[in-house]
Amino acid sequence: MSVSAAGAALDDATYQDPKQAPQNICVLGGGNFGTAMAFLAGGKGHAVRWYCRDANQAKTIAATRRNPRYLSDIELPDGLCVTSDVAEALRGADLIFSALPAQATPRFIQTHRDAIPPKAIFCCTSKGLYLEDGCFLSEAMLKAFERPQTLAFLSGPSFARQICERHPTALVCASAKLADAVRVQFALSSSRFRVYASQDTVGVELGGALKNPLAIGAGMIEGAGFGINTLAAFVTRATRELTVLCVAMGGRPETISGLAGVGDLMLTAFGDLSRNRNCGLRLAKGESLDSILKSCTVEGVPTASVAKAFATKCNLDLPLFTAVAMIIDGHLKVEDALDHLMSRPLGTEVPLL
Repeated sequence: MSVSAAGAALDDATYQDPKQAPQNICVLGGGNFGTAMAFLAGGKGHAVRWYCRDANQAKTIAATRRNPRYLSDIELPDGLCVTSDVAEALRGADLIFSALPAQATPRFIQTHRDAIPPKAIFCCTSKGLYLEDGCFLSEAMLKAFERPQTLAFLSGPSFARQICERHPTALVCASAKLADAVRVQFALSSSRFRVYASQDTVGVELGGALKNPLAIGAGMIEGAGFGINTLAAFVTRATRELTVLCVAMGGRPETISGLAGVGDLMLTAFGDLSRNRNCGLRLAKGESLDSILKSCTVEGVPTASVAKAFATKCNLDLPLFTAVAMIIDGHLKVEDALDHLMSRPLGTEVPLL
């Protein structure tokens, strides 16, 4: 499917806040989501500088308005400045949308922090915890900055292809100051892409990261041949576990009830494009984890152990998170997980708090 960016820009202009001038925006990362961010920002008429590490990729995008490596059938807006020079991309940026891999983000910041404008909002679209230190990605990012820097986190149910194909999509942006989240909200929102503002960075970060191992569990259920009864029960109880853990870590329960929590969990648990769901499917059908990881990156695999560690730290009994982590670690077989979970002591469906 080829999409006309010119039509998108005309349509999106009606959602430009009349009090807000076009922003100087930098997009970091030439992958699927970086492409989607450049597509959205360019369609709103912002001055967009887009960093792609590969110089040939950058030259091709500039010449053809198509990304040769990702979403190559999508026509990109006019006027994008595409470069493989980090300093050039960041120069004068008011808003920075980072679509770099989560684990690479702190090192990138550490290497290039002098080029990052101190007053810019650094909005991270990567969903994950920082595995090296077993901490929030925001903690690792601020440590890498070694200075105050405004951070924001954009998350929710969003496959990059469907954003660029103009499927109506809704996300949430969280920042410590609501005004900063609102700046991102107005910068990206359009007739087909809606951003809600939040101050719950903890909930948005955890929801985006921890839904991944739960989606592996959903894929296992499907791969084992169980029906919608089983899957609905799993997703309902998984949402509860995610909420309990989020609240224990300082987040808000309503965040997990929203786009960054149950919304993203449903996308990742049910979507055909979900690598985490497909990993669970393949595990249930007998494929080894090593074989699966050779063919694709599955964010929920390393995140499962961090989720289990967070639960232990908070003294929480979270059986679904624990079962997924045990399967990934090789301490529980997929075919034994059903009895492991369904033979637990019976109880009541108590309130969260």
